[in-house]
Amino acid sequence: MTDRLARAATATPPTPPGAPPTPAGALSDGRASASAQAAQDHLVRIATSAPRRAATAAPVSIYDALRASHEIQRALCRQIVRIPGSRPDKRLAVFKSLKLELAAHEAAEERFLYVPMLMHDTGLDPSRHALHEHHQMDEMVEDIEALAPEGDAWMAHVKALAHKVRHHLDEEEHKFFQASGKILSETQKLTLGRRYLRDHARMLRVLAGKG
Repeated sequence: MTDRLARAATATPPTPPGAPPTPAGALSDGRASASAQAAQDHLVRIATSAPRRAATAAPVSIYDALRASHEIQRALCRQIVRIPGSRPDKRLAVFKSLKLELAAHEAAEERFLYVPMLMHDTGLDPSRHALHEHHQMDEMVEDIEALAPEGDAWMAHVKALAHKVRHHLDEEEHKFFQASGKILSETQKLTLGRRYLRDHARMLRVLAGKG
């Protein structure tokens, strides 16, 4: 299920498991525009269909659920850094999708991975570090919102955000997941995955409503 979520979010052709991500230059300008709109539409579909899906879907671990969102974030970062200043509306559309996914993901992840980790001594330092990076990304988003989307400064800040997002996701997947995996039981991983998906969908609805 998580692979389907990530692929649908960016409207790219299905990628076999384990295949490398689509290169940044692989999408034409028209494809990138359609992909950005598909990502935004996909986030809305997640928010409206998640309650029904949660009742029927096979169990998903917290890590599979998180990786699905990570792939959406990576794809949106690849898209947004390629949009020229002559298309500010398109820049804003993809930025809105990225901002929405980041915020919903952060909230649900903090509640259903970081908090359980903070209850263990060995989870304190990695959780605090990850929370700090979430705060840094939130501030970067706020800085971008204060800039004109057609300007070079806007793109410079967006590129810095995209770099930070990729760094954070890679660090989580290669360090934090391993540390938490030694602490959480298999039952906890499935329970937290279910709770994460529900809260992620709820936050998408809340944040999309704030527009």
